[in-house]
Amino acid sequence: MKRVVTALVAIALGFTLAPVARAVDQPLAGRVIVIDPGHQLGNSNPKFAKQMSATKFNGSIVKGCNTTGTATNQGLPESTFNWKVAKRLRALLEAQGATVRMTRTANSREQWGPCVWDRAGFANDAKADAMISIHADGAASSGHGFHVIAPTAIKGWTTDIVKADRRLARAMITGMTRAGAQPTNYLSSPLSIRGDQSTLNFSNVPTVIVETGNMRNKADAARMSSSAGQQKYAEWLAAGVEQFFS
Repeated sequence: MKRVVTALVAIALGFTLAPVARAVDQPLAGRVIVIDPGHQLGNSNPKFAKQMSATKFNGSIVKGCNTTGTATNQGLPESTFNWKVAKRLRALLEAQGATVRMTRTANSREQWGPCVWDRAGFANDAKADAMISIHADGAASSGHGFHVIAPTAIKGWTTDIVKADRRLARAMITGMTRAGAQPTNYLSSPLSIRGDQSTLNFSNVPTVIVETGNMRNKADAARMSSSAGQQKYAEWLAAGVEQFFS
């Protein structure tokens, strides 16, 4: 009833409610968000060994192009899980008005990379408002839950963006936790500050790596392996993104 009265008043005054409706229904309108599904199925393909062996200094250490990632004990590759969640997350963010870009467009044994520095460069070129790099951990089987990685301050590399990265990381933790995701029980905090992550160090836009869960933990692995579970992870990540832009 209140909405009807408001609409009648607005019409009487010659106003339109369309902009308000758009703002409510599409809170991410105008935002450019890059989703980075970590790794690639073909990273383990021997024919891409040369590409995988490329290295670059990342402001802290010299690291390689990319890795194969981990897997559940039942054989679900991390790259495949990341890819499935990324597609679901893309749909959720686009439904809220965001323009979404993906650092890779397939999950294939016949493709490799891109290298982590190119993933960061992709977000830089897109002038993204945020970049979410989706991963899953391979820790001891007793550990479960998610954690978020943000960069430490490295002069000439991350000092210009580190505050925004931390703000994004904290928003992801808050939003995901409120939505029902369990924070890690095997680290002292769900916020992990590191200086060795090339995806973070090469990025000039707010970027975090989200280790969504532990693929070696029975409960986490079961959730990661089901369509319903993958949807839940996407919803948790979307809640973190929404928190950042709220």
